Amino acid sequence: MKNQPCHRPRLGGFAFLVLALIGFASATQPAFAECAATAGTNFTAHGWSYDEKNTRFQPDSAINRSNVGELELAWAFRLDGGVSPHSFPLVTEDTVFIGNQAGQLMALEKDTGCLRWSTETPDEIRTAITHGPVETAEGTVEALFFSGRNGLVWALNAANGEVIWSVEAGDHSMTMLTGSPTYWGGKLYVPISSTEVIFAMLPWYGCCTFRGNVVALDANDGSEVWRSHVIPEQPEVTGTHHLFIQTKGPSGAPIWSAPTIDAARNQVLVGTGENYSSPATDTSDAIIAMDMDTGAIKWVQQYLAGDAFNVSCGSKGHGNCPEEDGPDLDFGAPPALSQMPDGTPMLFAGQKSGGVYALRPEDGSRVWDTSIGRGGMIGGVHWSVAVNVAEGLVFAPISDMALEFDRNQSGEASPGLFALDMETGERRWEATGLADCTGKDPCDIGLSAAITATDELVFTGWLDGTLAAHDAQTGETLWRYDSVRSYPAVNGGTTEGGTIDVHGPYVVGDMMFIQSGYEHQFVLGGNALLAFRLPTEEVEEVAAEDVAEESAYE
Repeated sequence: MKNQPCHRPRLGGFAFLVLALIGFASATQPAFAECAATAGTNFTAHGWSYDEKNTRFQPDSAINRSNVGELELAWAFRLDGGVSPHSFPLVTEDTVFIGNQAGQLMALEKDTGCLRWSTETPDEIRTAITHGPVETAEGTVEALFFSGRNGLVWALNAANGEVIWSVEAGDHSMTMLTGSPTYWGGKLYVPISSTEVIFAMLPWYGCCTFRGNVVALDANDGSEVWRSHVIPEQPEVTGTHHLFIQTKGPSGAPIWSAPTIDAARNQVLVGTGENYSSPATDTSDAIIAMDMDTGAIKWVQQYLAGDAFNVSCGSKGHGNCPEEDGPDLDFGAPPALSQMPDGTPMLFAGQKSGGVYALRPEDGSRVWDTSIGRGGMIGGVHWSVAVNVAEGLVFAPISDMALEFDRNQSGEASPGLFALDMETGERRWEATGLADCTGKDPCDIGLSAAITATDELVFTGWLDGTLAAHDAQTGETLWRYDSVRSYPAVNGGTTEGGTIDVHGPYVVGDMMFIQSGYEHQFVLGGNALLAFRLPTEEVEEVAAEDVAEESAYE
């Protein structure tokens, strides 16, 4: 870890108008005298979602419809290593844990952004961070679990960043970890995807052999407990191209998102992507339930049959493009396990097709299907839905970004935030037309990033860089902030805001954290971790109101 000066400017709201060898990690001593070296471990969320059910609902928030307009920037931190940060914060009473593209897992003081400790890994940190207790030689400690891009999974001591273990989670040379691991009951459930979908574009590459899977690891030492492939059969040679290059299948059906835990039914739930090669299987573009103890597949609900695609399909006549040729409509977002207002358990899932679905967790049978927008390869629902049971609503963010080579994309785009009735799937309200690409190039107006729901609000981050908070009952935009700008960074120098995508906003207490910047040919890069906070007096008022309500109830 490098020692750096710790800058702490006051940053009020008005002051700023998408491969490394296995190595070792080194935990380090504190960087600054101003920051306590040890991080608190009273966590405010489970991991990628605020619970193991992936509802993206945060009950612990002092930010409500009456004070959200007072949110102001508290500090900005520069995330080194690139301009497409892909981690997601995890917060305790005094610390924000975050990873960067340089492979550093960092503990930041929550109030100031000052660095407590940093642990270096040999790869881009690409997932959210989850936590759970592990047994070590020194006793039980609270561990942080996260994944690197190329297949390594890590466990660190949350208090000081010391490495507990690291293991290679994949079983394929092109493993890529994108979905966040989920901790539950002493096991870490890791979703496995791959870059083979991209390598298939090489004309001399024999596509494809990767099969999506979940691996369950013992959280104490990282040892494998079970591995479950969503395509049970091994790929076989199916033909040749360019005279001697073999094609293979079936393959694909990667798992791009965090597994959902259904403890009541002892199952792990995942969404899958498209097949990479022919023949297409019945487990692609599906919601799948696995036995939590063995990984055995309990049920499969497929929403799109015959979807096989890889990047070679962008080149006319390429030998690696499967005969199905798309349309590439994954489940990139995990299913959210919740319940109807009457208490009936229910799964809610969003797909890149633009479809949002309710299905029964006990057997995967369908309750309702709703279509929003036109969907597409990078359209529809990308990263999450969110649920608010008290309001009886499921919230769905829609990207609907247009791609010239997406031959299956047709119809009118409907980018925005949509609220659906939990019981029927009917639209209650929509928030559209919020993004503005004026003066921004490249830019898009869609809503791709995961969203967060609280009791009264829905927090969104848009592809144009806009942050917003919406009234959960009406969709009215109550707060808006353009994050595309330069910021003084508390770790020195400056940091740049840009497109908001991937994991989206993290809300807790009186604060909201967001990564701004996600570069590709259609949107703007950046490397800023932004922390917003209510003014102190607003927090005190909310606390007083809560005490009064509790007293009245008593």
